[in-house]
Amino acid sequence: MAEMRADKRRYAQATDHDDAPSRRRTGWLIIAAGVVSVASLALGWLQLQSVQRAIGIPLPDMMVGGYDAGYVQSVRDLLDAAVIERYQSVHYLWFLLFPVAFAGLIILLVRRFSGRSPLRWLFYAIAVLYAAVHIAENFVLEATLASVEVTASEVAFASFLTTAKFVLFAAAVLAFALSFALNRTTSRRDTAR
Repeated sequence: MAEMRADKRRYAQATDHDDAPSRRRTGWLIIAAGVVSVASLALGWLQLQSVQRAIGIPLPDMMVGGYDAGYVQSVRDLLDAAVIERYQSVHYLWFLLFPVAFAGLIILLVRRFSGRSPLRWLFYAIAVLYAAVHIAENFVLEATLASVEVTASEVAFASFLTTAKFVLFAAAVLAFALSFALNRTTSRRDTAR
């Protein structure tokens, strides 16, 4: 029995040594994804704030609890050509880049810290779903604001996506925290053996 444990430890140490270049590469990818996430979020947020200051009311993207057709119509009435251009650059640049980089960051972190937990696939799915919902929200809001008439069904869908975006963002952060916690408890159990 003691020999089996010693063999397991030797195998784990050899595997850890073999994984050193892979871990280094993953570390650099995590840093790159983190930098792109923070930079794109900061630049997009600043641009959204400047649009909000220009029109004087919060933009639908920032309404955690959702919004209705009347609110979207009032936002649309306040947007002029220059402000619309700034608003679109957030949707078509910064808030396309951010969700993809953030989802990649969460996937890399979960992969790095979750070990072999089967929950990692659920955590990956949450990150990918967050990115898909955030990007879909951008396009739906753009289509709603560009349409001839603001319809309640379009706005209800956009509002649902906006709320889901915030919920999934929190879930993605929680997924990383859980994967980190699972790895720590698994490591302690392995060390105790």
